[in-house]
Amino acid sequence: MKANSFLRAGMAVFAIVGLFAGTFLFAASAEAQRTSKSATAAQAGAASEGRSNSLYDMSKEVSLQGTVAKFTENSADLPKGAHVLVQTASGQIDVHLGDAKLLKVSNLSISQGSSIRIIGEPVTTNQGTFFLARLVQQGTQVVAVRSTHGMPLSRASMQPATSNSQGGAR
Repeated sequence: MKANSFLRAGMAVFAIVGLFAGTFLFAASAEAQRTSKSATAAQAGAASEGRSNSLYDMSKEVSLQGTVAKFTENSADLPKGAHVLVQTASGQIDVHLGDAKLLKVSNLSISQGSSIRIIGEPVTTNQGTFFLARLVQQGTQVVAVRSTHGMPLSRASMQPATSNSQGGAR
């Protein structure tokens, strides 16, 4: 009889331990979901400030081809920076190009009426939908204006890395 009551007591302990373990796992899962939601909110906030890199997904990239209707070097519209209004077969699309200085350093001159091809992604935020260019092509010239993660590139990122080492055997 004592063995039977000892067995019941042991099973009760296992049940309590299982209940606590389940509670901890549920709490960890809830915390992970809360963290994920706040990260998504932070991404949306960054995008509304023109920092849309964390929302960029290369698997959703599309190619636009059309004629330049208007080029604005330093637009006050979000996201701030260079914008080009592209006339496509399906209408006009406002495209964010990033830093206009990068285009100048790359000797890419965008002018009204010229043909242009842009690879990028439309991104929706609480401020609206923006088309973020990653690659801009005119003729045979292609300029990357955004990283594969959506980070706008700058003029500084165009400069080759320099090294102070002389290299070779001494």
